[in-house]
Amino acid sequence: MTLPVPPDAATILQNSIVTLRDVLLPLTKDDEYARFNGGLLVGALEYALASLEEDRAANHRTGLAAALEELRSTLLQADNAELIAMLDLASPFEAASNLLVWGQNNPGELANAMQKVLRAELNSQLDTELGASVPIMGAFMAGMRGDV
Repeated sequence: MTLPVPPDAATILQNSIVTLRDVLLPLTKDDEYARFNGGLLVGALEYALASLEEDRAANHRTGLAAALEELRSTLLQADNAELIAMLDLASPFEAASNLLVWGQNNPGELANAMQKVLRAELNSQLDTELGASVPIMGAFMAGMRGDV
């Protein structure tokens, strides 16, 4: 006798999406609120399923760490010990945040250089996250139109 192999997370999410879409949502045809929320659940599950394919947080962390390293020579040239120390914080997100706050409070060429590099990386990450949220946004729009 062999033991059954438990399904992986992707299979569970895929089956949940199909069950919601094909079994439960049709039962809510007379309840607009239930249909709308069911549609949002489908979108959320699709978002979760897509997030299993790629660790975007790790990618963002790596990208931000690279942007911080790109700034290292600029900060060493500026000979600002406070800013150089910020580069070595455990979290690249915390380091970038601290550098951006410093730049906001200390306008000038150094602040502009830091903002240029960090904003480019953060805007790229924002674009990625917006793209990843398409299933949820699509479900919300469909629900608002009553197309769920």
